Amino acid sequence: MENTAFGTRERALLLGLMTLGGTASNPELRAHVGDALDGEPRRRVNKYGLVTSEKLGRSYHHTLTDDGWAWCVTELEGSAPERGGALGRTLYEVLRVIKGYLDATDLSLAEFVVKAREGGAVATGDLTKAIRDAYWHLAREPQDWVLLTHLRAQLEDASREEVDEALRQLEQLPDVHLVPEADQKMLTDEDRKAAVLIGGVSKHLMAIEAR
Repeated sequence: MENTAFGTRERALLLGLMTLGGTASNPELRAHVGDALDGEPRRRVNKYGLVTSEKLGRSYHHTLTDDGWAWCVTELEGSAPERGGALGRTLYEVLRVIKGYLDATDLSLAEFVVKAREGGAVATGDLTKAIRDAYWHLAREPQDWVLLTHLRAQLEDASREEVDEALRQLEQLPDVHLVPEADQKMLTDEDRKAAVLIGGVSKHLMAIEAR
C-alpha cells in the first residue's frame, strides 16, 4: 500500500504505537515517545482506518488495525522526514534493515515486535501463571466471572503493558475467556481503565473453566 503523507508527529506516534505492540494508552505513548495521539493527529489516523481509539476514563487507548500494521510495514521502506537531519536518515536506514530481515525470515512485523518484546522484565510464562493464580484467589468456582479491576490489583509487580500482553496470550487458550461487561452502566471508571483491548473490543471480565 502507498502510505498517506503524514507529518513527522503522526509518523512518530504510529511507529511508537507499533513498537509498543500495537496497543497503548496516551500516558504510555507519552512516556515512550514523548507525545500523545490526540487532537487532529488522532482524528486523521482514525479517519484513515489505521488506528481505533477508545476513551477509557480520562485517556484514550489506541490499537493499530490491520491497515495500521500495513502502514508501518510500508514505512519501514519510507523516506526520512525532510527536517529529520542525520539522525532521522540513520533511523530510517535502520528501519530498512529491519524490513530486509523480515523479508529474509518470512516474519511479519507484528510477530517480530512481539518476539522482540518477550525479553521484558517479567517473563510472559511467569506472568500468565501469576494471572491464573490471581484468578483462582478471586473466583469461588470455575467459570466465575472476575473483573479485571480486581485481577490487576493482585499483579502490582507487573506493568500495565506486560499484563495486557499476557491477557491477550491467555485469551487465545480454549479454557480462558475474556468478555466485555454486558451492562456497561454497571462499570466504574476504574473498571473501564482496567479493561484490556483485544481486536478493538474492551474486555472487562475473565473466566477460566478449570484449574
